[in-house]
Amino acid sequence: MLRKSSIFSGKSAFINRLFTKFERNMRSSQDAVIASIPSYLRQFVVRQHYDEYTPQDHAVWRYVMRRNLDFLAKVAHPAYITGLQKTGINLEKIPHIDEMNEKLSKIGWKAVVVDGFVPPAAFMEFQAHKILVISAEIRNYKNILYTPAPDIIHEAAGHAPIIADEMYASYLQKIGEYGSKSVFSKLDYEIYEAIRQLSIIKEYPDATPDEIKDAEDLLEMKIAENTEPSESALLARLHWWTVEYGLIGKVDDFKIYGAGILSSVGESKECLNPKVKKIALSTDCCYVNYDITQMQPQLFVAESFEHLHQVLEEFADTMCFRKGGVESALKVVKSANVGTLVFSSGLQVSGVFTQVIADADGNPAFIKTNGSTALAFNDTNLEGHGIDYHKDGFSSPVGLVHGSDKPLEAWTDGDLDAQGVIIGSNSTLKFTSGYTISGTPESVTRMNGKILTIAWSACTITDPDGQIVYQPDWGMFDQAVGTTITSVYSGSADKENFNVYPPKSEKKAIKVHYSDQQKHLFQLYEKLAEMRKASNVTTKEVHEFYATLSEAHPTNWLIRLELLDLIKTNNISLELEDVILSDLSRMSTESEEMKDLIEAGLHFMKMELTKV
Repeated sequence: MLRKSSIFSGKSAFINRLFTKFERNMRSSQDAVIASIPSYLRQFVVRQHYDEYTPQDHAVWRYVMRRNLDFLAKVAHPAYITGLQKTGINLEKIPHIDEMNEKLSKIGWKAVVVDGFVPPAAFMEFQAHKILVISAEIRNYKNILYTPAPDIIHEAAGHAPIIADEMYASYLQKIGEYGSKSVFSKLDYEIYEAIRQLSIIKEYPDATPDEIKDAEDLLEMKIAENTEPSESALLARLHWWTVEYGLIGKVDDFKIYGAGILSSVGESKECLNPKVKKIALSTDCCYVNYDITQMQPQLFVAESFEHLHQVLEEFADTMCFRKGGVESALKVVKSANVGTLVFSSGLQVSGVFTQVIADADGNPAFIKTNGSTALAFNDTNLEGHGIDYHKDGFSSPVGLVHGSDKPLEAWTDGDLDAQGVIIGSNSTLKFTSGYTISGTPESVTRMNGKILTIAWSACTITDPDGQIVYQPDWGMFDQAVGTTITSVYSGSADKENFNVYPPKSEKKAIKVHYSDQQKHLFQLYEKLAEMRKASNVTTKEVHEFYATLSEAHPTNWLIRLELLDLIKTNNISLELEDVILSDLSRMSTESEEMKDLIEAGLHFMKMELTKV
């Protein structure tokens, strides 16, 4: 006989499990996940309106997933197959983002829904925060084999499962972190907008040939202008040839892990074609461009997920955020975008840099920005040094002080006094570069024992030629202190208080307006779904359904495959099975693509076309 304490203990454990599940569900809800991400990334996030997916959308999902799994079981990396369940992906219906997040939370990731493409730097930063970006859209029936636009099949069924592998997930996060720091150009953003527009037009079922050609011409023009790819563009290519289109193993014996291949029934088959060149992965892939709207003529093969990390780190060693120095700073100047210079003092200056001048030895001597600028430390703006205060720009001499081998940032109060820089007294500070500051130092800001800034009143600054570059009537001068530039990257240091991401693009997926005939077709899909769930479907019901379908929608092959699957599964009306197979056989003669679609669907159902 059970003791009362055992009964209560069992009840308590059960209640705790329920509460834990409730808590997990609350944490994984769309509102909770959106609230948990950085505010400057929330502008790109939308809510998944699950009820807007049509019954045909779910049929497209089922077809692609069943076809992929039938094929990928033999050619995909094992982590993909086992990762489907771990990340909330099933074959029967489009995943709900809340269900995905409940699963993803167990492996330390989360997912958000967006409307198509987001700016490359923002996309990378989502990954750096271990957040998968999932498109709300699903490819249309006509683009079932391949879509140039981001869609939920590609991003949920392609990207999510493979991150169940810890080593790969670590790579995905790391390349996101480095990508969010990479120096990009204005042209990068223009190319992104052109790609976004082309993918939207190509995915829209009613797009005209002229609209498609105009979008293609614009993209070609922008790409042709990009004769010198930025650091960001090069890293984006590494991301493309690994995360999106990567193979793993040996060049002649490999498995698929790239999401673009895993989620495309066309690409997953085409990648095995000997005509698609297989190349051992190295940083050389960064110099191979790609076309997002076409199947790829070559692919790169990593030896292992550890190898991905090695290639990434090799490329990262060439990046400005690791190299620092004047040369890296000049790339930010050329980008004409907000960038950040990190000095040896730890001071971070963020703004649109217009000048970074070096001394005779190649060390930084003078910096200047235009427009909103902020000074920060450890990615947090210094008090009183945000973009409201430095709204018109910022400039300062930097580098070694003349007559002192000790970096200015390391000076103590005694060193300042010894060099004649005395708080509240007229002082002069001359740099080895020839820049000179004269005025009254009012305060010194230190962090971790190092000087970050010195505030001067009644200040005059002259350059090596004696020209005045700052004069007293401009107000208080804030001197940036730092001997060398240790790191350089695009974007701001404190993104919460200095958001540099452009507003969400106005180019959105074009809303499809369905005809009455299409709506009727969706009703038939819905009816078929109900019949599939029922346990007592009759031959009469199936025949009546087919009669309606045959009269109203004589050319839709996908719903016939679904009906055929119902008949086969329930072992009813073999006569009608032959009729539908005859329909499909007739449709398969329309084109090679149609033949492939139908034969592949029958293959995963273990059926063949009848001879007609």
